[in-house]
Amino acid sequence: MLRPHAKINLGLRVLGIRSDSYHEIRTRFQTVDLRDEMDIRLTPRELDLRVEGAHLAGDRSNLVVKAAEALREARGGLPGARIRLVKAIPLAAGLGGGSSDAAATLLGLERLWGLDLDPGELRRIAARLGADVPFFLQGGTALGEGRGDEIRPLPDLAPCGICLILAPFESSTADVYRRWDLLPPVSRPGVEAPEAALPDPSRGESRQTVRNDLQDVVFAAHPELRHYWELLYDAGAEAASVSGSGPSLFGLFPSREAARAFRDSRDWEPYRVVECARVGREEYLARVGLGPGPDRGTS
Repeated sequence: MLRPHAKINLGLRVLGIRSDSYHEIRTRFQTVDLRDEMDIRLTPRELDLRVEGAHLAGDRSNLVVKAAEALREARGGLPGARIRLVKAIPLAAGLGGGSSDAAATLLGLERLWGLDLDPGELRRIAARLGADVPFFLQGGTALGEGRGDEIRPLPDLAPCGICLILAPFESSTADVYRRWDLLPPVSRPGVEAPEAALPDPSRGESRQTVRNDLQDVVFAAHPELRHYWELLYDAGAEAASVSGSGPSLFGLFPSREAARAFRDSRDWEPYRVVECARVGREEYLARVGLGPGPDRGTS
C-alpha cells in the first residue's frame, strides 16, 4: 500500500516570469500527514486506474496514468498495472494531491517493475509531469526553486501542531498566476535576492517566514478566506498562510493540543478543519511505502 501525502508551502516567493512562460519561484515545501492511499498490482499489459473518494477520471487526463505511461515510454516492453486510488487530499486545493499521487506512482511502479532507474532520470520524468512532482520523490522539508522542481533538502521543521482549513471550492493555479501577472509591478511584493539566507525551519516559523506572494491574489478572488486566516492568528497560531495557490490555509501552532483546540472550537461547515502533523523525510519515505519500517511494501 502506497500513501501519497499532502504538502504545505512554508512561504512562496514569485521571482518573475521565465523564458519558457512558467514562473520562477522560491518556496519551502513540507509534507503533512493528510494522505491518499494507493494500491498497485501487476497486469499482463493494460493500465487501469480506479479512483474512489473523488470525481476524477481514470483515463489519460489523470496524472497517475500519465506517470505510469511516462515510465513505460522510458523503458520498453513493460507489463501493465491495475491501480486503485482512494482520495483524501482535496482537489485543486494547493496541497499537491495530484502531484503526490503521480510521484507515488513513479516510485511504486519503478520498484514493482524492477526498473532500477538512475535517480536523475526519475527526477527528470517527474519534472515533466508537474513542477511539484519531484518534491514528492523525497518529501520532508525542502527548498523548491526554478519552477519549484529544483529540490534541495532542508532541516526538518520543528515539532508543532498544524491545522489545515479546507475550503468548499477549488482554485486554479493557472488562474492565480494569471492574476499575479496582471498586478502592476509596484503592487507586487518585493522579493529578496535568491541567495538570501533561508529561515531555519528547525527553529520554528513566523508570519514573516511563511509569506506567500500569491496570498493577496487568492484573498482578492475569495475575500472570505482572509477571515479564516485571521482566525488562525487570533487562536494563537505562530504562522499562518495560504498553501501554494490556495484555497487551503494552514496554521502552525505551538503544540498539537493547541491545534486540536482550534479544530474543535466551532462548527466549521461548509469549510473543514483538519488537525495534522509535519512528516519528516525519513518518516515520509517509510509511510509512503518505500522506506524502512512497518509500512514498507507495495501490494
